[in-house]
Order: sequence, then C-alpha cells, then structure tokens
Amino acid sequence: MFFLKGIPLWSQDCDFVISGTINDLHDGTPIYGAIISIEGSDNFAQTQENGFYILEGLCSGSVNLKIEHTECNPIKKKVSIDENAILDFELEHHINELEEIIISDNQLKGLNGNAKESRLNRDQIVRFSSQSLGDALTTLAGVSSLKTGNAIAKPMIHGMYGSRVGIVANGVRLRDQEWGSDHAPNIDLNAFQNVQLVKGAAALKYGGDTPGGIIVLSPPKIILGDSLFGQTIINAATNGGGGSLTSKLMKSTSNGYYINGQLTAKRFGDLTTPEYVLSNTGMKEINVSFKLGRSIVIKGWELNYSRFQNETGILRAAHIGNIQDLLRALESNIPLRIEPFTYGISAPKQQGLHQNIHLIYFNQFKDNFKWQLDYNYQVNTRKEFDVRRGVSVDIPAIDLKLQTQNVLANLKWNKTFSWEFEWGINAMLQDNFSNPNTGVKRLIPDYLKTELGSYFVGSYKPSNSFHWDWGIRLDQVDWDVQKYYGVSDWKTRGYDKVFPQFEVKETGTQILVNPKLKFINFAAQTGFSFEIGEQFETSFSYVLSQRSPNASELFSDGLHHSLATIEYGSLMLEKEISSKFLLSLSRTQGKLKGSVEPYFSRINNYIFIGPKGLQQTIRGAFPVWQYDATNALIWGVDASFDFNFSSQLNLDLNASYTRAQDLKNELPIINIPPFNSTQTIKYSSPKNRYDVEVVNHFVARQKRFPDLNFSVKTLSEGSIIEQLVDVSTPPKAYQNLDLFFSVYLGNPNKSKTILRFMIHNITQTKYRDYLNRMRFYANEIGRNFQFQLVYSY
Repeated sequence: MFFLKGIPLWSQDCDFVISGTINDLHDGTPIYGAIISIEGSDNFAQTQENGFYILEGLCSGSVNLKIEHTECNPIKKKVSIDENAILDFELEHHINELEEIIISDNQLKGLNGNAKESRLNRDQIVRFSSQSLGDALTTLAGVSSLKTGNAIAKPMIHGMYGSRVGIVANGVRLRDQEWGSDHAPNIDLNAFQNVQLVKGAAALKYGGDTPGGIIVLSPPKIILGDSLFGQTIINAATNGGGGSLTSKLMKSTSNGYYINGQLTAKRFGDLTTPEYVLSNTGMKEINVSFKLGRSIVIKGWELNYSRFQNETGILRAAHIGNIQDLLRALESNIPLRIEPFTYGISAPKQQGLHQNIHLIYFNQFKDNFKWQLDYNYQVNTRKEFDVRRGVSVDIPAIDLKLQTQNVLANLKWNKTFSWEFEWGINAMLQDNFSNPNTGVKRLIPDYLKTELGSYFVGSYKPSNSFHWDWGIRLDQVDWDVQKYYGVSDWKTRGYDKVFPQFEVKETGTQILVNPKLKFINFAAQTGFSFEIGEQFETSFSYVLSQRSPNASELFSDGLHHSLATIEYGSLMLEKEISSKFLLSLSRTQGKLKGSVEPYFSRINNYIFIGPKGLQQTIRGAFPVWQYDATNALIWGVDASFDFNFSSQLNLDLNASYTRAQDLKNELPIINIPPFNSTQTIKYSSPKNRYDVEVVNHFVARQKRFPDLNFSVKTLSEGSIIEQLVDVSTPPKAYQNLDLFFSVYLGNPNKSKTILRFMIHNITQTKYRDYLNRMRFYANEIGRNFQFQLVYSY
C-alpha cells in the first residue's frame, strides 16, 4: 500500500517554469538581488541586474510565492501552477512598509491599466530643472508644447491643450488660468520626483473633461523611519545669461512624523537667436513649498503648502503701433525692434502668483477598506502689463484673481486580490474677480463657478497577463457671470434675441448682463490589456468625455496683451462631446523593446480659436482671433522603440503623427502639431563613471492647415490698397542637435554628485516653430551651453 501510494508522487509533472521581473513600484526601475521563493521548499531564484528571475522545476498545484529584498518588506502571493507562467511583481524599494501600500495616490501605481501611460523618471526631471513642465514633457511620444515665446510653454497631448489636459499635483487638480495659450502651468517641476502621463480621460477621479489626457505629478516618497536627506541642483546657461538653484530637505522620524521643504529660484535675461537678441524675453521665478504630516501606514494626515511666483517678459517686437507696421513685421525675417541684451523686464510682460493649501486625512479599516478626505484651497493672481505712457505704466491692463475651493471624499475597496473598486464625490467653488480699475476693457469678467461630481471605478486583474477596468463619472457645472458688453456688439452677435433673460440694464453704450449657464457632463471609460506570449502585450481602451466651455471660450472680449491679439468668445458655444479609442501593442522583452499606439477621436462641438482679421486700437494694431466650434476628427499614432545594442550602447526612437479635420467646413484644424521624431543614442562607460547622449530632434512642416488669410486696406504712396495678410502658412521643417555629457562622482552605483554638461541646438539652426505664437515675429533661440551640478546628501 505504501508503494502504490507513492506512485502518483513519482509521476507528478515537475517541469513547469515561472519567470518575470521585479521592479520598483516607485519609478519602474528593476530591482537587483530580490529573492523569490516557494514557501516550504528550498526552491528559490534571485533577480539579475535587469530585474529578471526564473524559477524552474515547479510541480503542478498551488504554491505560495514569497518575494523579498533587504530594503523592502516581503510580499506573498498564492498561485496555481498548471503551465509555464510569466509573473511580474512590484516592490517599494525605498521604504519598509506593510504589504498593503495603497495608502496614497502619491505612490505610482498605474492610474489605468489600459489607457497608455508614459513617465518621466527622476533623471529626466533633474535635467529639466531650469525649464518648465511643458518643455520636459516633450521628450515623450505624443506630447508637444504650445508656446508663447520660449519661456511660456503649455503641454499639448494629441493636439489638445488647455482645459482638455488636466494637471494633478499631490493628488489635487491644478486650478489656475489654464484657458489661455500663453498661460503656462503654475507649477514647479523640481518639487516632484515622478511625472505620469495618461493619454485619454482615464483618471476619472480627477475629472471627466480631459479628452487630451491627464498629467500626474508625485512628490518624493515619505520614508517611515529616522532619516534626514536632501538635494541641491545648480544650473547655469549661456543663452539668457542666467541659471537656477533648487534645494530640498526632508526629515522623518520612526513614529511616523515627517516634514520637508523645497526652494527654487530662476533668473534669465534676454534670450538670443543665432542672429539677434529677442528683446524683453527675460524671466524670473521663485517658488517655495513645504509638507508636514504623519503616517502610520493605515492612517495619517498631511498638510501641504506651495507658492509659485514668476514674471515673464513678452517679445517687444510683437506689440505694433499701426497696421502698416504690423504688416511689415509679419513679412520681415527679423523683429522690427531689437535692443541690447538686458536682464530688465518691461512691458509687455506678465506676472503670476499661485498659492495652494492642501489638507489630507486617510484611514484604513477592515484590512480592505480605506477612505480619504481632501480639502484644497488655491488662489491664483495674474497680471498682464501693456506698453503705456505716463502715470499708468505700473497699472496692469489685465488683473485677475481666481480663488478655488475643492473637497474630495473617496472610498477604496479591495474586495479580493483581483477586484478593486473606488467611489468618490467632489465639490468645487470657484470665484473669479477681474479688477475694473485697469483703465481698459476687461478681457475676462467676474464669475462664480460651481461643480458637483461623483465617480465610480473598478478593476479586475486575475493575473499579471490580463487586466480589465472601467469607470463612470457625472458632473454638474454652473456659471453665474457679471459682464458688460457694448450694446452694438450684443445686438450684432444676436445675443439680444437668444439671451434676453440675461439682460440687466443699459448704461449709455454699455449693457450689463448676468449669464447663468448650466452644463451636465457624463464621462465613462473601459478597457482591457493582456499579454501575447512571453514578449508582447496589447491594450485597448475607450474613453467618453464631455467638457463645458471655459471662461475664455465663453466670455473673452478684448485685447489679450501677452499674445498681442484681440480675442472674442461666444455665448453660443455648447459642451464638447469626445469619443476616443486607444490601442497599444508593445514588445517588453529582448534587446528590442517598443510600442506602437494608434488613437482615434471624434469630437462634437470641438472648440477652437482662429484669426479673423486685424483691428486698429488706441494701443496699436492687433490680429483678431475668434472662438468657434465644429465637429472634429482627430487620429494619429505614437511610436517609441528602444534598441539595446549592449549594456553600454542604447538607441531610443520616438515619433508622433496627428491628423485633425474640421468635418463641417472640410478643412484641417489649426494649431495641430506636425510629424515629429526624436532619436537619442547613449553610451555609458563600463563602470558607469560617465555617459554621453546625442539627441536629434526633427519636426516636419505642417502641410495640413486651414487657409485663414485675410485682406486689409492700407495706405501706400498716397493710395489706399488692399493687401493680403498671411497668418496661415506654417514655417519650414527643421532639425537640431543636443549633447549631454554626465559624470558621476564617487560610487557609480550610489553617486551623490553628478556633473552634467549640455549643449542645445549645437548647429545654431535658424528655425521657427508652428506651435509658437511668436513665430510671426522672430526665430527660435540659438545655441545654449548649460552646466548642471547635482549634489545629494
């Protein structure tokens, strides 16, 4: 009987294999030296430098896997073995915490398993420490930058920007004057350690009105133990003759308390092209933030405060005195006004101040339930200065103060290892005050805006090879506005017939109106991802988003000084409705890794702004731009590939193409990025003492653009003639080269000091960028030598 009983054991199949990778949950980097073992046996494996492991000789049945590392608490997972499997795991490589680390959104779990995500790692963020968030994100496939000069950059994802792209910092949606193309995000990139980009409105927790995508910035992870550490970054640059200083310090204790602070200062003078000075393009910026809190993993609280302040000059040559000079400026190859280099910043210029206070309390109960309450107050002041004479030189032409209060409550339920659910509600109150004492017509009026929304999302992940998630969200948006229109404008636009209920009273040539608008927005998303064999994986997602028009699109009415344009909104605009499909096919193993990500969007009531003509005012001659709406079709593809020729030589390729069509007028849509590609080749020394990178940027000419040219009557040699104004034709294609040389001092694996030398636009390429609103007046900047010192302590 004993002999017969043993026969099944001898015949049991023990030839199965489990393999995969173990990566850092914080930034996705591989963890070397982690141990994966089977409890109750001597069978184990250790990860290689690339995080790869392989467990062989496994028998069929259920086993308990244990994954551990010297700097992490172990995690366990029960798996059933009936075939060879690939299982990937993530460990928190910076702190020793409990296995359940779904405590804060600061931890970089995937926001959506199916909508494609991209990330900036810590090294990339450090490189761009003297630049803006918009500049840094352009290193990712599918991301462009809409610029006003070179100091103001807004992220553009798949041809969408502004209100269509959400920015979340420290778990809070940024609420500033994001409606303007000249309004860069009021955020200091140096205060964060990781940046995630989700293409599509997948993060419904933060809103369903972002068809372009959402950008999530997360600060350094809190260490729950006695620690004191910091980092200082110094930059110096030749173009602009300036630099930046960033320093941060963090202290934590073993009983869960922590505090950190961060300071950034930047100062640059006038930038230069290969041929001339870009007069009045200097900038200065000073930012500070601190964090205080306590976390004992299952519950805690946190207080955040940040202050962002900057002053940026606007190209002086963009502000013209009359129509003849404006036409001459548009036709000229150089700016009409070039002055000697200076650090001074004079009108036209803009000043911004953004302050943010954020309170968090979270608690976990019954092991698988966690609730969190957030309160956030943001105040944003923005001033734009025009070229004036006499006593009014220091009085801004635009003076806005935007106050936003937001409350978010959510409940997260981890039903099983495979199922997760989250439900939440949020309320927002926003008050905009436009100072009437500027002496000019207010571009944006006073308004009170409220939002009330709720979301419910869920995900199912039975294994590492399959993931399905879904979500829905409903929001109500209400506007209560006080605004003056010219009586003639009110009637010319037909508002007196369509909106007579808004009229309050007439005062001479002005009429006071009180528009009260309501929008109900619904958003939903679903998708799945799965592995194809051992080397490939694919994902598909569908995103429905609805967005109500923003303040600029509805109410703009006057001169926008930073852009040197006159802008008009429209009360006739309705909410945008976007349906977006995203597909991704990736290869994740081998020397060649990469992904191809096509997307397709159909947008009803797509809101855009385009040129309509010229207008002479007492402050000069300016192009007129008008908001309008159409039905749009936007599709394209992002591709990225990584070739590892060896452990020392690597080649990265990124490319993006976007095509957008106005379906009503059968025309291309304005301000869509042309085909662009970036190629990076990197060599690392055998002992990682230094590395060298050469980066080539190529941007094609945009051949698909609407013809929005117009004619004006001008005086020439005593006669009135009609002259064509070309504001449509895009500039030529261009490419430029950058060089990065980094030296790691001390231990190459744990270097505390990095010296980096960078050269941008090595070849002094003369070019203009289609997505820069100042391209009508001047070239882009020329060669720039930059030195960077990074010291960690």
